[in-house]
This record gives sequence, C-alpha cells and structure tokens, in this order.
Amino acid sequence: MILEKIRRTYPQLSKSQRRLADLIVNAYQEAAFMTASRMAKRAGVNEATVIRFAQRLGYPGFPELVRDIQVVVQEELKAPAGGEEMPLLKNLGEELESLERLASHVSREKGEQVVALLRGKHRLWVAGQGVSYWLAGAFVAGLAGSGHEVRLVPGDVQSLAHALAEMEEGDVLVGVAATGESPEVGRAMALARERGVPALAVTWSPLSAMAQMADVALSCPGAELAPACGVGAVAALLDALARTLAGANRAGAQAYAGAVDDALRRLRVG
Repeated sequence: MILEKIRRTYPQLSKSQRRLADLIVNAYQEAAFMTASRMAKRAGVNEATVIRFAQRLGYPGFPELVRDIQVVVQEELKAPAGGEEMPLLKNLGEELESLERLASHVSREKGEQVVALLRGKHRLWVAGQGVSYWLAGAFVAGLAGSGHEVRLVPGDVQSLAHALAEMEEGDVLVGVAATGESPEVGRAMALARERGVPALAVTWSPLSAMAQMADVALSCPGAELAPACGVGAVAALLDALARTLAGANRAGAQAYAGAVDDALRRLRVG
C-alpha cells in the first residue's frame, strides 16, 4: 500500500520528495486524479522530481503510483456518505467516516504483523502524552484484564527513562499519539529498539515522528485534516487491538479472571 511505503521511506526522502509525500498523505483523494505535472506544480517541485519520487517508492513510473493512490480512494468510496447538518449527527458522521477510512487502511498483513509483534511478549510497556496517556491507560486496563503483564508509562522524560532502564529482551514498547507530536516518546522508542526491544506506534498519522521510529505503525491517514477524529480513530484502534490480543490468549484471560474471583471471595470472607 502506498501510504505504508511512504511511511517507511519518509526519513530517507529529500526535501522536495517529502513535499510530494505530504501532499499524497494529506490530500490523497485529490492526488489520485492528478497528472505528474499537476502534482509537481501543487507540491512546488519539478516534474522530474515526481518521477524520481515514484521510483524511490518502488514504482516503475508515475502511472503505477497514481493507480495505487486510486485504490486507496476506491476503498473509501465503499463507505456510506455521511452528512447531517445537526452538529451532533455531523460529528458522529465524521467519526464514522474516520473509522471507515481506518478500516480500509489496516490490511490483513498489517494486522497479523501487529499481533505477532505483541503476542507472547514478557511485558508490554505503553506510553503516551496528554490525551494519549489516558487512551494508553484504557488500553493497559483492557490488556491487564486479559492476563497480560503490562505497564503504563507517562510520557515525561523521567518516567520514560525509568521504564527504559527496566526494559529487557522479550518486552515491547507501544507508543500512543492521538494528536500532535510526542517527540520524547518517539525518542524512547528509538532507544528501546537499540536495546533489542521492538516498538509499535499507534498514531494519528503515518508521517508522525513516532511512526518513523517504530518497527510497525498503525495510523489513520487523513486525520491531519480532522485532528479531533484522530482521537476517536486511535481509541478504536487500541480497543480493537486489546480485544484481539485477549481473544488470542483466552486460556490466560480465563485463568486471570478465575484468580481475581478467588481473591475477591477470600477478601470478602468475614
């Protein structure tokens, strides 16, 4: 998928190529129907740069790149049109569109890759800043309730430093960013990877700094245009991921629930 290709190559792109990458990620519905010259003019680069950009992403030329962008748009057209003018219904419609867009961008292969990264790990460390910290907390609560050993890490440098000091092989670090950038969490992910601890980013954009630092990134392309929807999309991603991991560890979840029930029964005696 083109958006995943852009995420992976973004750090290595030239300044002119990044302009093209930003254009495609932020306005892919429009970019899908541009000519090479039109895209070059819109991004403020020359047409030759557009061709080199397509080849840098692994396409033979510009037509193949545009076809991949059109596939993304075609997937979105399957979503029902939203649009009541009443503010509450309008906002609900935008959230639904965001979730439809999200579902169309998480491929089966990406889903399996994420689950494989997290399944069977010794400990899961989950970090976030601001509103993302509270989303991370809900994710941690869901995982803990299914028997996973999981730690919630505030996104300040002191907390991140302590967490990094305790991480070891067999752990994984999950960074959550629903809005804006989280540079400290992103740097913590890079440091964790240096120590052999893989990193997953659950973020509002495939071009966010956190996504660039991760081994694997789950994101909601298009949230740049409606940042508030990024919060709902990231929350939905985390909830779906927690339920998926719980389903993959039913025996552990049942054992944990039984242990909790037994402890509650003993505590209430007398």
